[in-house]
Amino acid sequence: MPSPIRLLAEFALILFLGCAQNDFPPNHLFRATSAETVSSPVAYDFNGDGRLEIVLASFDGFCYLVDDSLRDLPNWPQPVAGGVFSSPTLWDIDGDQQPEIFIGGNDGALHGWHFNGSAVAGFPIALGYRLWSSPVIIADSLLAIGSREQMHVFDRRGKPAPGWPQSMRGWAMATPAWHEDLLVITTLTLGDASRGYIYAWHLSGELYRNFPVHLPMDAPASPSLADLNGDGRVEIIAGDEAGFLHVLQLDGSELPPFPRLVGKGIHSNPVIVDLDRNGKLDIIFGTTEGAVHAWSATGDCLLGWPVRTGYEINSSPALIVLDEHRYGVIIGGGDGLLHGFDAGGQIIPGFPLACGAEVSSSPMVVDLDRDPRFVAVCEWRNSIA
Repeated sequence: MPSPIRLLAEFALILFLGCAQNDFPPNHLFRATSAETVSSPVAYDFNGDGRLEIVLASFDGFCYLVDDSLRDLPNWPQPVAGGVFSSPTLWDIDGDQQPEIFIGGNDGALHGWHFNGSAVAGFPIALGYRLWSSPVIIADSLLAIGSREQMHVFDRRGKPAPGWPQSMRGWAMATPAWHEDLLVITTLTLGDASRGYIYAWHLSGELYRNFPVHLPMDAPASPSLADLNGDGRVEIIAGDEAGFLHVLQLDGSELPPFPRLVGKGIHSNPVIVDLDRNGKLDIIFGTTEGAVHAWSATGDCLLGWPVRTGYEINSSPALIVLDEHRYGVIIGGGDGLLHGFDAGGQIIPGFPLACGAEVSSSPMVVDLDRDPRFVAVCEWRNSIA
């Protein structure tokens, strides 16, 4: 029997959001924020007590570090002027076996804090325009983040790595994707939806041949990297605002039969996994028309997919293991619901869960308290759960 899934929530604050009291079972925790929350969470056992703490951020101007009861840890939250869209990442930048917390801010700065809330030496780093891109760690030695018209890579001292930053067209909302000697990001152009790009660099800062690739429209979603055709080289998987899913080879050409049109924009970051356990990778993503798609590597819909929620999806999917033979997909919707589907597109028992407002962030599924249950942590407008 699949392990039960519980969402952290609390009745009193659910009512603050206008939800009915029976929207959540009584063992759920919930915490309100004073502004929209679209940043996605990460979890780590910072204090070594065997239970995971959660890092998350909000447009309310704070980055939070909370325990599994959603209580602030000492010296948290930390202020970020203008709030946060970016999602946090963890990196042991100083080699003390304790990861630090890094995130981009609407103040145009890349922030870094130790677990105790003190600033990492050399941080924050002012990068100019607001940072909606999320940082990614490269080979445990570098940090990459996109900004307006520049791609940045920093070393452990917070200094630009050799060959960086590199100029690029547009502004990155996306999280960069990294594999070996490949760093990829998607961009959009403020005020001109017809100018989206996919960039691919070597870690030296040199562009791959035939990049950037110009897309039909903006590309707000983050790219993914995977070897879909089994040739030993990764492809770049990314959606755009025109509703095309692209699969680019490293020479800039599309892997046939891509691109494939799904009808509406793709704001959801594609997740690559062997969903149906047939030994081949599949592609899972949501669209602004409210559909969740699961495609084979050849662009064919898997049996039972797509599933339709009826409302725009800006969240990205998260995977859960229902049992040793089955994956499940959890994704937030514009309908204020957290949806759960099994590998055949059927609704997982207990889902959907009502959240009271659009779920824009990507849910995280972890075992927070080391018990045999799954825990889904997500954020939505003016709240953390």
